[in-house]
Amino acid sequence: MADYQLVERAAIEHHNEYYEVRTTGTDEPRSLFFTTNEENLETVAADIVAAEMPGAKGWTVIPHRKDS
Repeated sequence: MADYQLVERAAIEHHNEYYEVRTTGTDEPRSLFFTTNEENLETVAADIVAAEMPGAKGWTVIPHRKDS
């Protein structure tokens, strides 16, 4: 299992770098935000989708980085 921490949307301002996994192929996309030290974001995202969004048919990872 990949090492990650889910982050509430209101708390993302406290992280310099975080990621978003968003469902695709649906009229109502859902997003979860997370931080990780793992290098393989696809594996981390797949673990999150399997655990938190079972039944999601498609998803994408969106990196977010605070500008200095």
